[in-house]
Amino acid sequence: MAIIKNGVNGTVSGKAGSVVFVLTKTGNYVRSLPRVKKRAPTPEQLLSRTRFKIVRSHISLLNAVINLGYKAYSYPKRAYDVAMSYNLNEALIKKEDGFVVDWQKFMIAKGSPNPITSYAMDFDQENQMLKVTWEYDAYLEKKFDTGSYDSLLILYSAEDNGAEFPLLMNESKNSLTSGKQDVNIPEHTKEATYEVYIFFVKSYGGGNTDSLHLGKIKV
Repeated sequence: MAIIKNGVNGTVSGKAGSVVFVLTKTGNYVRSLPRVKKRAPTPEQLLSRTRFKIVRSHISLLNAVINLGYKAYSYPKRAYDVAMSYNLNEALIKKEDGFVVDWQKFMIAKGSPNPITSYAMDFDQENQMLKVTWEYDAYLEKKFDTGSYDSLLILYSAEDNGAEFPLLMNESKNSLTSGKQDVNIPEHTKEATYEVYIFFVKSYGGGNTDSLHLGKIKV
């Protein structure tokens, strides 16, 4: 606490907020309080921060898809928070030099089971189009009534965190029962690697399936 001597027009000494008033023989001075040194983070804290940073870097870039793919699953929590928590716990592999993402376990959507049982990917280089076809489990389709759900085919350039190659998504949407979907891929000046995912969403909102990682493609 600062003290004023000799009334409002007198000298001030002591601490006031983030500064301290110092009275010396040569005059009055004001200086900032020394910063309190924080303890160095523990190895466990550093490890946790590293894991969080890796997952956050991908979730942030996929946020538009995450908001759709986790909307029903996460309610009433935020889709972003639930996606972060899930993938922190399920989709990281510890290596000697750090962590890497297991893209097969990384989930961009959570909901009812993805009914795809088998699939094929074919890149039409002439037309710059990725074509995906699939077979599905009829029992799961009927149980969760997902036959009319729209397919969302997502291509994410994870190697450069989407910095150079943007997130790609199909414009026209086919249903689950159609068994096919394609997405246009802009021509690149250099090779790009994409993680490919698919999930199915109710046309007018309210539900979706889990995402399924279909693999990588280089274009």
